[in-house]
Amino acid sequence: MSTNQQKNKQAADRPKGGVAAIATFDLVATTLDQLTNRRFGMDGIGCLFGPSGWGKTFSSNVLAMETRAYFVQMQPVWTKKTFLQKILDEMKVDWDRSCSVPDLFDMVNQQLAASQRILIIDEFNRAIERPVLAQITRAIFDCTQSPILLVGEEKLPGELAKPAFKQLYRRVSAWAEAQDVTVEDAKKLAPIYCPNIDIAPDAIAALTAFSKGSVSSVVKCLNVIFESCLTQGMDSLNLAALQKIALPSATHPKRKI
Repeated sequence: MSTNQQKNKQAADRPKGGVAAIATFDLVATTLDQLTNRRFGMDGIGCLFGPSGWGKTFSSNVLAMETRAYFVQMQPVWTKKTFLQKILDEMKVDWDRSCSVPDLFDMVNQQLAASQRILIIDEFNRAIERPVLAQITRAIFDCTQSPILLVGEEKLPGELAKPAFKQLYRRVSAWAEAQDVTVEDAKKLAPIYCPNIDIAPDAIAALTAFSKGSVSSVVKCLNVIFESCLTQGMDSLNLAALQKIALPSATHPKRKI
């Protein structure tokens, strides 16, 4: 096989990505269903929270596409006007630069009420820094009664419990704790990010322990394992072979000078 043919084969063999029904993914799906099918009179705001890297954003984004929910990721520079404009962009609703904040607010409410879709707001911790954005979110729910899922870091529930956010906090009817990655999760991720490599059960368990609960860490490690196996022409991996691979950690490399 020529060098070019070998490179083409390696490129074709590389992981194409995909979706695995890991614990956090199932949790988000259950929470969205709970909010959508809640009893009449029940509040419809949910809060998904957990450490960075535990699959919150990925799971929420994928399920937003599957359920046709609106998904926005809050940014630290957003004003209240930008926040509403970005929601309208996600809704594919045209707006004019001359529109005032009340105009944009009414447009969001009209579309959300008419569509009866879920609104998912990722990185909601940033609303803590700008309380007016949390107030707008609560007002959107009050006006439309449409389900809203807030996604944020581990400390988000505690922040929402503070007096400045008590009106929003009281409307949360579903608290969903993102789950740390399990051995079963890693087994589901392996065929996607490390295809055609038979990874021994003890190696999977060691990989899971190394990742310390982080789904993104497992994914990064599986990619490194795949590249290593591809380079060495291996189609299986045991614990001894895994221990020889330099797996990526959550911290940057430190060198001695």
